This record gives sequence, structure tokens and C-alpha cells, in this order.
Amino acid sequence: MSISSISPTANSDPVAGSSKRKTSLNQEDFLNLFVTQLKNQNPLEPMDNFQMATQMAQFNSLDSLNRIQSSLETLGAYHASMNGLQAAGLIGKRVETESQYLSINGGKVSEGYYQLSKPGKVKIQIYDGKGQLIRTLDEGGKDASRQKLVWDGKSQEGMKQSDGRYSFQVTAVDEKGQPIPVGLSRIDTVTGIHFENGVIYLNLGSERITLQDVKAILSSST
Repeated sequence: MSISSISPTANSDPVAGSSKRKTSLNQEDFLNLFVTQLKNQNPLEPMDNFQMATQMAQFNSLDSLNRIQSSLETLGAYHASMNGLQAAGLIGKRVETESQYLSINGGKVSEGYYQLSKPGKVKIQIYDGKGQLIRTLDEGGKDASRQKLVWDGKSQEGMKQSDGRYSFQVTAVDEKGQPIPVGLSRIDTVTGIHFENGVIYLNLGSERITLQDVKAILSSST
């Protein structure tokens, strides 16, 4: 008789049977079953050395898997702790991330950037938090180097906009009027961090990002 023939869900206790049954064996269960098997084996047909070695190998394999799982859990906790320390160290730093959003905080507009894949004519449109167009900027011809978005935080009519989240869209065409791909990014100061469902988020004005979203860490805010 092998250990694998003993069902781990068998339970003669009616109380225990009414509760959720086990679907897997841990190390203690495995050892108890092995000892029980030895006690109840047929004296006329005892387990031979090969069977004994097989059962012990299974036991050792289970023990090794449990040790590996424990090590992985410890490594995961350490990694999460290090990520938390790294995120905390970013508070007050200016970071760059791919984004189509800007923020106005204390009347100051965050830094937006764009880069054309080749030279072309550029137009920038800025939208408020409700998706309404509030400003259009005709930038004229630009080359393929990274360009800073210069916005004074005012609408087309010259009205100063309130603190909050805004988005910008950059469209560019070449000399033949064909669209040119544009990459967008923003630079802003990390004002805080928070944890949600095991994920670390960085606060950038009214927006939040993850550590994986950070393209560059620039410097402390001035």
C-alpha cells in the first residue's frame, strides 16, 4: 500500500466532515500518514526497502518544497520592504514619467514635454478635468529634439485656471501634411506615497503613478 492511495479528504468525524476539507497535504500530514501506514501494514507482507525509500524520497521532496516556499515568501516580504524604502526616498524629488497630464498646484504648472519622431509643425491643445478644450497653442515648426511645453496656466481668454488636473494633446504634421508620431512626458515633484492592495503609488500633484512608471529621477525640488 502506498501513501498516495490514502485519500487526504477522508474523515470519519461528522463534525470535521461538515467543515471545509483539506485539498493538500502538509509535511506533518505526510509524516502521520507514513507512520500510520507502517503501523497498519500486513506483517506477512511488510513494506520492502524500495517502497520505504520511495516514501522517504516523497517526504524529503515535500520538505524541500516547503523550505523553498518559505524562502520565497521571505524574499517577497524583503522586496516589498525595499520598494517601500525606495519610494519613501523619492518624496521631494522631481521624477519624469510618460504622461499626457499636467497639474496646477499652488498656481504652478507642472512641466510637460513632447518629442517628435521627425521635424514638423506642432499644435498643442490643453483640456480641463471635464475634457473641455481651454487652450490651443500653435508652436510652429519644431525639430526632433525634446521640447518643453510652455503654458502659463491660463485659458484662451486669459483666465487663470484653478489647481487641478489637466491633459494635453500634441499633434504634428510633416511638410506633406502627414501625421508625425509624438512622445509625451511630464516632470513633477513627488509629494507623498501610499499603499493600496500591495501596490506602492507616488503622488504627483493630483495624479498618482507606480514605481514602474518612473522614467528618470532628476533632483530635489527647488
